Amino acid sequence: MAMIRHSHAITPACPVACLRPVLSARAYNPLSQAGTVAEVVRLWRTGDLCRVWGLGPRRIGEIEMVLIVTGLATPHG
Repeated sequence: MAMIRHSHAITPACPVACLRPVLSARAYNPLSQAGTVAEVVRLWRTGDLCRVWGLGPRRIGEIEMVLIVTGLATPHG
């Protein structure tokens, strides 16, 4: 697994831009309309990331991995 490096902790209160350094552009760009990291976590937990235009299974998996590695989510919800 790739090492995720970020200059500060990513928290739910962070703007979604906090995810830019740890996600590929193809995963981050469709999320750019979400206001906060908490909104991304909510979309993931409710299974609604698949409704975001431009996100397919591979990118959703990438987002899930980042949320888990940063401690914002647990495996399998």
